[in-house]
Amino acid sequence: MRRISILVGLCCGLWAAKGQAQNYDQQLQRASAKMGQQDYCGAVQEFQAAFADSTKAGPFDVFAGTIAAANCPAYRTQALQWLLRIPRFAELPVTAQDVRNIAQEAGLRSLYDTPQWRYFLAQMQAHAQRREKAAQQAAQQWLTSTQQNALPSPARRKQYGSAVPGFARYTVSADTVRAPYLVYVPQSYDPTTPAPLLVYLHGGVASATQFRINDPGVAQEPIFRAAEEQRALVLYPYGRKSFGWLEHKVALAAVRQMVAEVQARYHVNARRIYLGGMSNGGTAAFWYACQQPRGFAGFYALSAMPVSSLGPLRFQTLASGPPLYSLNAEDDDVSPYQEVAAIYQQHSAQAPQWHFASRPTGGHGFLYGSDGLTALQALLVQLMGSLTK
Repeated sequence: MRRISILVGLCCGLWAAKGQAQNYDQQLQRASAKMGQQDYCGAVQEFQAAFADSTKAGPFDVFAGTIAAANCPAYRTQALQWLLRIPRFAELPVTAQDVRNIAQEAGLRSLYDTPQWRYFLAQMQAHAQRREKAAQQAAQQWLTSTQQNALPSPARRKQYGSAVPGFARYTVSADTVRAPYLVYVPQSYDPTTPAPLLVYLHGGVASATQFRINDPGVAQEPIFRAAEEQRALVLYPYGRKSFGWLEHKVALAAVRQMVAEVQARYHVNARRIYLGGMSNGGTAAFWYACQQPRGFAGFYALSAMPVSSLGPLRFQTLASGPPLYSLNAEDDDVSPYQEVAAIYQQHSAQAPQWHFASRPTGGHGFLYGSDGLTALQALLVQLMGSLTK
């Protein structure tokens, strides 16, 4: 039953974190605690009290309640009622793999022989199929629009045409790879006026087997909203495990090719080009700042480990070169804060242009938390200065 308690703790936590009423949160917490103690009948009573206000319960909460009721024989009818309630949630975030996992959920074994169970699985499969179809359509629309927004290579140097605000997609040739990248054009962009350029290297490179060019979710990256505040263009290179900025110098060199192409198509202020990133991308920002800072006005790194697998970093470059601003959470378990702070202390005297800051909470992914955008905007203001600069 350990799997059940973990699942229920996760489900309840997800929805309790949404800022619902305090007593509702408390009821879910008590239900989760009783599940952990295998007091399933007691947990059902807590779920019943919580679900009395049907406007607050989400599908994960109801699923957790169903597991509790399915493990208390006196509440089997309640389990079936809650089971059939789950598919009625319009926005149900399930995939085909989720449905397969649910079909094998040991905590619901007592419901397997009922017609309601078969109906439930059929409805969940229908939800998953609709979501998959919608995702495919969104991916195709994304690919089409980003291709249509791309500007042709200019016929003459420093000849800049108008650009549609939003995203455009390009590629550069790097060794045997066609490396893709996005350019984000802010609403404020005017081809007659030079704009700052933010180069942003995403995280997760070590786990990405493919360039994720068909994922429209990238548009939600906080860097694009921050760029609107700074009236800046954004260059967003795509990386992957076999072509990333942790171990492949050809990928790092490709970023410079991309910068040159962006400068050819868009009116970029050559004195205001900044490079940074999150996690793996932030580590790459340290590499550029310490090894090859030429052409960049400054660097920024979020949740990054300042250690390169390409060789020792030359922190002394940060004695008089462009500044680097870094921010780490003290509860980060991927880039441990104590290790990052120790490296900073070791090199701070020879690298006065490294401005190291921390925040107490948020973990490795604090950028995607409730105040992540605010933290990013504050860091960029420090790096780039005011909008009138």
